[in-house]
Amino acid sequence: MVRRSDQLTDRQGDLLERIADGDDLSKPESAPHRVSARALESRGLVTVSKRKGFFAASITDIGRYYLKHGYHPECDRASGGYADGDSENAERLISRLGKTSDGIVRIAGADEKTRVAYRRAVYAARCQGLVPEGQILWYTGRSDGDIVVRLLEAGEDNNIDWYRIRQKARKSKAEKKQAPPQDLRQLLSENPAALQVSDGQRERATRFLLELNAAAAKQDQEVRLTRRGEHAKLGYRIGTQQWELTLTEEHLNAYGRPADYWDMRSSYSKTTPTGKLQLKIGGHQGTHNAHTWEDEKRSPLEERIRKIITTVKASCAEAERRAEDSYRKHLAYMAEQNQERMEERRQWESAMASARRQAEAMLQRRTMVAALAAWRNAQDLREICTILDDTAAAADQRNDPHSAANLRSWCTVGRELADRLDPTTCPASLGKIPFDIEPGVDDLRLYLGGWSPDGPHQDYQRKSVERLELSKPWPSDWELGIVP
Repeated sequence: MVRRSDQLTDRQGDLLERIADGDDLSKPESAPHRVSARALESRGLVTVSKRKGFFAASITDIGRYYLKHGYHPECDRASGGYADGDSENAERLISRLGKTSDGIVRIAGADEKTRVAYRRAVYAARCQGLVPEGQILWYTGRSDGDIVVRLLEAGEDNNIDWYRIRQKARKSKAEKKQAPPQDLRQLLSENPAALQVSDGQRERATRFLLELNAAAAKQDQEVRLTRRGEHAKLGYRIGTQQWELTLTEEHLNAYGRPADYWDMRSSYSKTTPTGKLQLKIGGHQGTHNAHTWEDEKRSPLEERIRKIITTVKASCAEAERRAEDSYRKHLAYMAEQNQERMEERRQWESAMASARRQAEAMLQRRTMVAALAAWRNAQDLREICTILDDTAAAADQRNDPHSAANLRSWCTVGRELADRLDPTTCPASLGKIPFDIEPGVDDLRLYLGGWSPDGPHQDYQRKSVERLELSKPWPSDWELGIVP
């Protein structure tokens, strides 16, 4: 059975880094990773929401702790789990990082044995406290791609710098995994649904896409068929990113106006193709980098291929800049949230310390009052027993031995009870009750002013004073009527 504190697999560690970098796995191509995201959620490393049907994952404080230290905060072997050889490798790694100008060690084309050695060395360095104070040891390349280890100062600028390094490493991984080039003409002829044009414009649309693909290849761009068959769909690859591409033909409805989607789909509407092509390239739904081009009288699409490629390339660079800005804002937001949580915890700890002192004093006073009541009851019992002894002696003088024996029996019980009640003698001595009494949760609630005794948040189970179950640290013998 997998425990929350168990080490992540290499692929899970890479996915946790992606989520930490702001990838919420909401895009369609991220769907295969969502099962792993659920596994990370079960360990408290990420949170997953599906509001309005959209999947979104975000890292938690525990997840950030794992990336920083290399182990789960609930792990009971944070100081172990590595061999002597790992400790030696960790010391050599930290020494090597300190001698580099930028604090980076990079290994390209590493085999599995090398990856295992670096994973264990980084883990040992974090667990043994070999990382210098005020610095962070970052690591990427657990499962594939270049191994990059960096020792840097803690700070937002360095986090952004490390974000760029990780994004570059992921790009290199994706470039190595690029699919082989496609025979676009053959695929378009086999999948006619990919082109949303009339038969009269099909050959022209095919030639245009082939020309666009040939020119795009020089800029590391490519027209691809991403889905085949009845629901065939076109895509546009820009470096390692996959964007959507649609090529449609304008139609006019029965009123001579441009037909919309429903006019095209309805069997009751008659539309007429105009021969005017429209090209749309952009990111997935909800992004800001979609661009549309259409035929003009003096400038058909074929004459604007170079401009299309340049615009798409600039849009891709802008999308990367937006992603970096979004990550910077994410870091600032998380820092603000962390500051608020720290301030809230500081206030809660101050309230708890004050409540603890007041609750201890209250319990000490209540104990003394209960002791006083028990002592008075014991004294009263002894006084009654003295009187009963005199009454028993009078019964002996009256020659009533039965009454005298009965009264002396009551005196015996009374004195035993008095001894049990008396807080100055054993077994219910006040000296057996610790003076520093540990308050219970309801004792603390009396003085917390709305804070919860369980953590730095409001008390959602707040009770009225009458419903509070205050502690009774004194022995039950002190309370008449409930003596066992």
